[in-house]
Amino acid sequence: MKVHFRLRRNMRTSAGENVALQSVNIDAAFTNLFCETTTTQVYRNLEKKPIEAVYTFPLASGAVLLGLKVAIGGRELKGVVTEKPSAEEKYEEAITDGNAVVMLEQLEPGLYSMNVGNILADEEARVTIIYTELYCWQGNTLRFHLPTTIAPRFGNPESVGLEPYQTPEYDLLTENRFQLKLTFSGLLADAAMDSPSHQIAISKSGNAATVTLATGNACMDRDFILNIRTDQVDKDAVLLDRDCNGGFVALASFAPRLPIADKTPPKSIKILVDCSGSMGGDSIAQARQAINDILSMLRPVDFFNLIAFGSTCKTCFKQQAQASKANITKVKRLLRSLDADMGGTEIHRALQATVQIPGPPVPQDILLITDGEVYKDSKIINTAKQSGHRIFTVGVGSSVSESFVLQLAKETGGACELVSPNENMAERITRHFKRIYLTQADIAICWPVEPVKTIPRDIGPVYDGDTLHAFACFDKQISGPVILEMTLADGRTFSQTVILEDGKNLMPGNDLPGPIARVAIHRSLTDEDEKAAKELAVKYQLISPYTNYLVVDVRAEDKKTQDLPALRKVPQMPAAGWGGVGTAFHYRSVDDVELSGDILFQLSEEPSDQLSWERRLKKHKLDIWGAGVQDSELRHKERQQTTPEFFINQCNRLQEKKWSLATLKIKSYNDLLACNLPDRILHTLKCIAMLFYPQPAEKLIVLAFLCVLTELDIGKSFSPKTRQAIRKAKKALCPSEQLVEMMVTLFAGVSKDDWGRAIL
Repeated sequence: MKVHFRLRRNMRTSAGENVALQSVNIDAAFTNLFCETTTTQVYRNLEKKPIEAVYTFPLASGAVLLGLKVAIGGRELKGVVTEKPSAEEKYEEAITDGNAVVMLEQLEPGLYSMNVGNILADEEARVTIIYTELYCWQGNTLRFHLPTTIAPRFGNPESVGLEPYQTPEYDLLTENRFQLKLTFSGLLADAAMDSPSHQIAISKSGNAATVTLATGNACMDRDFILNIRTDQVDKDAVLLDRDCNGGFVALASFAPRLPIADKTPPKSIKILVDCSGSMGGDSIAQARQAINDILSMLRPVDFFNLIAFGSTCKTCFKQQAQASKANITKVKRLLRSLDADMGGTEIHRALQATVQIPGPPVPQDILLITDGEVYKDSKIINTAKQSGHRIFTVGVGSSVSESFVLQLAKETGGACELVSPNENMAERITRHFKRIYLTQADIAICWPVEPVKTIPRDIGPVYDGDTLHAFACFDKQISGPVILEMTLADGRTFSQTVILEDGKNLMPGNDLPGPIARVAIHRSLTDEDEKAAKELAVKYQLISPYTNYLVVDVRAEDKKTQDLPALRKVPQMPAAGWGGVGTAFHYRSVDDVELSGDILFQLSEEPSDQLSWERRLKKHKLDIWGAGVQDSELRHKERQQTTPEFFINQCNRLQEKKWSLATLKIKSYNDLLACNLPDRILHTLKCIAMLFYPQPAEKLIVLAFLCVLTELDIGKSFSPKTRQAIRKAKKALCPSEQLVEMMVTLFAGVSKDDWGRAIL
């Protein structure tokens, strides 16, 4: 299989600006459940004037930053955690004084902003972030999740504290890439590993295993996922680490083993599914699969309902319905028309409406299926906490907002499962149902001696096989048994014990606080008031809502910049499969897939740029004009009956009401739909995109289609100004000859009568 790379040097955005971020290299090392990751971001100024690069980027929501290093101008400097107001003031002073300066800020859990100020012309800055994360078993699986891009989110970013220069921007011409190396030692070295998101290479040497990208590097358009599986039963462990002032911190990790109840009482489950526009494509396909799996696991004694939401909220039943065969069949029929066509992600209203649905006098649970692409709002979290419902979240898609779906589950006593394209949905739903049906247990941890402090203060619900992490602070080194005691509602008790041996479980290091101590304190910040949390964050050098990392490089006088630097935001790559654009599914032969509107074309993953498009059509047995969308005519009858003249007039109106007539304003699939393009034509355009490797950007597909229409009889209604804008865009973006040739051949014979009827 050939692998095609594009040259990264001098890459520009669609606005013509050079991209300051040149590469990202990630090196992670696992020791049992602890993972320490080193991420190096390389910035280079390819302009003739100083710039300030701003990059908003994701990390795993559980990441605890341990260090920041900057190499610039032949010098290497270390970051210092400083209170936020002071860090921001010193940053602005350094910019004004002409010095190089770097500031790293946490915008919310899992979302960060990097400011690299006063990079001189042709100067390179290497910024290295070191962070650690504590992972959990879910049954026999440990899931390594590395976010690479931020999918567009619903809501106002300023409402959650993002400044305009920190708000992510997207560019279809951007191609950010990363390299990755994962090293495993200890228990995980012999585990089975697979990635549903990327092709990987695994090598083993002695007691260690290494995972790299098989292609060397990859685009940052989807999260990297690695599933690690082991059949080892005993996953309990305890570690001891040094704290400040001669103290110690212990970490006990238990995988509770709870019995299955002889008889499980009826349950009432509300299935809440996100049908907003961002769920289009991969995510809504996964949601349908999830609901189908949920319905198959309901028992006749259970109650259920299906609620779809976007800008509005629709319920299948007025109240919780018995899980009878007839009711389940009714919902399965409705699944055929379930689509991502309900507007924005108004999840707060949806939660309010869902909790108010009347049900039987049994505990009420919500199964929420969403990509989580919203800016978190305190109202959403508070509604969830006060609902009296446990929320079990299923995060779907190639770039899930992990922190949001995790927090919703955590705050309500539920649990979270993340599912990327190509992963087994049924496995996740089965685990959730196991959690829902199992009896709850009261939990207590007995330490060898009384701790000075325990983190968290209150241990929430635990579920069979899901790792429970608990920290305890001591004023001296301890040893002995650590016991997890579990008491069921019927009075039965169970316990698990792990031994903390004197000296053998002590993490190596010096008198400074070690990584376990810093992770423990980081988790305790939410339990403290702002003043105490701020003091702890500075003392333990932790980035937090109250503190930033700061590095200032004082330049020689002749190297100082005289003018303020030009602001350059690093654009994001659109997430694969987001909003129905492209797909993150592994492609396979169409022989294995029934073509429909529910599943976008899933073609061979082999690079096929050496094949003519005619051979590709023949190879994959695609009948572009013959296959149909089962429910498209029913749901969009009015749109499909439009004429080409009406569509083109709408294009002219859209183009002319924009402020710049010289720039083409019809750039996306949504723009085409806004002009009343029939769904079947849009589906054809998406199919055409899938025939090329690498896939053309959405903007190129739209442009090529408009270019072809201007040459056909049905396109005579384009106004001169619209034609001029199309010609100018064609000259700038240069869609490939193969792409245009394919569209000319496919659309040349389309008449007015065929416009909304004969096309896929």
